[in-house]
Amino acid sequence: MTQRVTAELRGLRDLPYGTARTAATETIARRVEAEGPPEALAEALLDLVEAYTFSGEGAKSFVTFARLLRLWDQSPELFDAADRRNLFWEFKWIAADLADFPQISPEQAEAFLADMQRRFELAGNGLSSVRVSRFLWAWWTGRSDVEQSRLAWIGGERDEFEDCEACTIGNQTHYFVEIGDYESAVAIGVTQQSRCNKEPACTHHATALAALLSGDPELALAQHRLALATTTDENNQNASARTKCFEMLARGGRLETALAILRNDDAAQLRGAASPLQQLRFLLGIIAGLSANLPEHSDLETGLPDPEMGDVASLHAWATREAGLLAEKFDARNGNYYYELRLDRALAAPLAERPLPEESPAIPAIDASELAPEPVGLGHVGTASAGASLDHEATAEQATGDTHFANAERALTRKQYLEAARHYAASAEAFVHEGWIERAGLAYAEAAQSAAEGSDDETAHRGFATAIPLLHTGGAEANVIVSVLTAWAPVAARLRREGEPMLLMAECLTRLESVPDRPSGELSDELAARLRREQISTRATARDTLARLIASADPRLLPDQLDRDRAAREATTAGEEYAQLGRLADAAHAFWLAGKVQRELGRTSDALWSLESAFEGFTAARAKQQRADAASELIELLRQAGRLERADEIAAALID
Repeated sequence: MTQRVTAELRGLRDLPYGTARTAATETIARRVEAEGPPEALAEALLDLVEAYTFSGEGAKSFVTFARLLRLWDQSPELFDAADRRNLFWEFKWIAADLADFPQISPEQAEAFLADMQRRFELAGNGLSSVRVSRFLWAWWTGRSDVEQSRLAWIGGERDEFEDCEACTIGNQTHYFVEIGDYESAVAIGVTQQSRCNKEPACTHHATALAALLSGDPELALAQHRLALATTTDENNQNASARTKCFEMLARGGRLETALAILRNDDAAQLRGAASPLQQLRFLLGIIAGLSANLPEHSDLETGLPDPEMGDVASLHAWATREAGLLAEKFDARNGNYYYELRLDRALAAPLAERPLPEESPAIPAIDASELAPEPVGLGHVGTASAGASLDHEATAEQATGDTHFANAERALTRKQYLEAARHYAASAEAFVHEGWIERAGLAYAEAAQSAAEGSDDETAHRGFATAIPLLHTGGAEANVIVSVLTAWAPVAARLRREGEPMLLMAECLTRLESVPDRPSGELSDELAARLRREQISTRATARDTLARLIASADPRLLPDQLDRDRAAREATTAGEEYAQLGRLADAAHAFWLAGKVQRELGRTSDALWSLESAFEGFTAARAKQQRADAASELIELLRQAGRLERADEIAAALID
């Protein structure tokens, strides 16, 4: 029985943190508490603490960890060697969360830290994790002895329960930024070479802000790029790091880029960070970045759907009000004015003395109409294309386009994305002059995709917009145009400029729907079947992409006939068409999107059906990560609908 529980828990550890993993772990813990075996209880509770801690439910971890300590005191024999190590390892997770909730008093926190030290000493463990816990408590509560606590931590002997080297550097970098010692932050931040579930991305974000504010914008930009390159699903919700990303860009003269990252990646943290303190710390960085741009950019739209946050001035006012309320609670608990002073500092934040350096675009601004004659249509459907040309005579200059294209491919293999984009754009211009219009369109699309990989969405957007009319004129097939529009879609969504690709895709879909599934002409059954599958696949991709563009756009700005209902319908139909082709993972993604949209529209029954379909599709496709993410949303909705038994069944289904 113990081996069975261990195997079940091990399977859950491969899942992403979230509602589904937490619910499944809760299911195992409840079963073990009720039915045994008692030897498995410690492991189940330890895994539950981890699930709570890293799913933004730190408050629940306190109760479960207290249960673990009682079990340890009453029956230490139930803990094997791995359980004992994990118990003491998780101590610092709980200690780190003490400052995050204003209802935890200093007396309670000090009692916990004292008990932590007592238990470590009794067990014969080193005290490095106790020292780092005391430092974090002193830092996040604004105590005057914080520097002494840091030095005691850093100067003490390291042991097996110490934070990893990456976090040791990361915590200090963030600390130095917060106290305004930017030179020290840069000095330690640039030494980051290690990795963990949070690092090195978090350190790079802090170092970028410190570099900007210490007068080195070139280093700031380099560290920002490193941060983006090392961002993962595990560290992309770290409020302290993400807010420094916003502040650095906004104070460095790139407010629009900062706002784009905020609305695309971090908007949920404005209201729903992992804890009250994490929300406050996130808001302080947002306020600093916005303050530096007032009043000049007060009317700039943020792109956030919340009407209270529609422009820079209103977002600033809302964030200031919310941060003030939180600061008051924490300062009352801490017995000082630490967060009130931090808020004052954020409100007075200026632009950096030296802004981030301008970067020459990888793709120059181009009017596509000047490169090619009027489009001849939306492309062929089900017919061959050899790459249309205005002049099929090869010229001596043709090698120029091919040479640039080859250079781009080499740059791409080295992951030099912006360099690749420049070469692709140069090859596209050469192809135009040589008369190879479709090849030019494809080269511009490659340039755009490379720019997107290099985090230059403005350039990517311009490149895709240039590519599409060239592909139309060059006679590119519908599946090519749909593929390019699909690649354009996430870039347009990040920039909140979904309108152009949305309308183009809707027009393309109308044409695709007019083509019968059964190809005409004298074709073999095998060829006819293949062409039919290609047509259905292209149409499903067009539907799915159109649905995603509509779903991401501001509902107030959607054109007629392209509303949220249309998004739900197209996503559902796309899921059915993908399923018809046996593309189960794609079908599941489409149903998942339909469920999200239907949930937003308040259509609970439809949303439950779609999310159930997504869960089943990911199960059949053996896509464990996506299955768990879809299950999280399904479980949440089932609970809201009062279908607790079915929610428990979904959680249990995740247990292998």
